[in-house]
Formats: sequence, C-alpha cells, structure tokens
Amino acid sequence: MTHDPDAALLGRSPGLGEEHFVHDGLITKHPVRAIALAALRPMPGQVLWDLGTGAGSVAVEWCRTDPSCRAIGVERRPDRAANARTNARELTLPGQFEVIEADLTDLTDLAGRMFHLPAPDAIFIGGGATRDLAEHCREALPTGGRFVIHGVTIEAETLLTGLHAEWGGELTRIGVENADLIGRLHGWKPARTVVAWSWTK
Repeated sequence: MTHDPDAALLGRSPGLGEEHFVHDGLITKHPVRAIALAALRPMPGQVLWDLGTGAGSVAVEWCRTDPSCRAIGVERRPDRAANARTNARELTLPGQFEVIEADLTDLTDLAGRMFHLPAPDAIFIGGGATRDLAEHCREALPTGGRFVIHGVTIEAETLLTGLHAEWGGELTRIGVENADLIGRLHGWKPARTVVAWSWTK
C-alpha cells in the first residue's frame, strides 16, 4: 500500500483504489464502493454506521466527502480493526472515523455500545448481515435515513431478496470484470458478484 503524502490530493469523489488502504484482501472494491456511497448519499454533518467495517474503506470514503461527516465502524477482528484505524488516521481528519471492536452477532452487546454513540443518518453493512441485525438497524435510523447492505454469498442474497420483498427499496446485482493477463495477452477476470440492497426509511 502507498499513501499520498497529502491525502487531500486524492480528492473527495468515492472510489479510491485499494492501494491507498491497509487491508488483508477483505475490502469493498472501488467500483462497488462508489455505488455504495451513491446509495448512502453522505451529507455534511451526518453520521454513518459501518457495520463489519473490515478495512473501513466505506467509512473512510464517507468521511472524505465533507470534513463535517463522521463514521463509526464496528469490526470483530482486532487485526482488521487495527487496519481500519490506520486507514482512518491516514485518510480522514482526526476524530472523523472511530472504530469499535464488537461482534455483530451479539446484538445485546452491540445495542449497549451503540446507545452511547451518535445516532446514524445512514448504515452500511458490507458483510455479516442477519435479519435480526437488519431489524435493529431499521429501528436505529431516523425518517429519511439510508440503509445499504452488500452481500456475496447465497445466504446473503436470500436475506436481501427477502428484505426487498417485505420492505421495498432497490435490489441490484453488481458484476465487475477487470482486464488481466492470460500469458502474453489479456482477458477479463470477473470479481465475485455483489448483491446490493438499498432502502430509505
């Protein structure tokens, strides 16, 4: 990973290349991240909850849209939480992006932690979504709050198609292919298809 010595020179438009982040391979890829930010619609002064934040790339991009935006990331793995904190330090302003270590499957613990945090204007779940977690997030959002979930597994797709059928919103499948070497020539290498559900309360 290489950092620009002045992160401001990277601009505010979402879709920073993965090389700008510390990560272990689990990161929302930049074309999909740009789509997520478009659905989350960050506005000045607003707060994002990024649940299962991983490298924190979505939260970082949210914060970079405006200096007054804030994000709270929740990550259960200490190594990934450490990566997210490094990315917050390198790519956002001090105090913009806070990372909490917690298990999303323990909703009692999560609710207790979130009770003391700023209420969200938008919530993103990039992995590990469950029906119970989605219900918790729906209750936490104010009227007009945006909720976006991405998934790559069959189980996640089943959950998201169910939420779409019950709650409405928009359901999209995102396929991205990048040019890659095949010997001395080039061909298209597909990434995992992402199912994206977005909803406004």
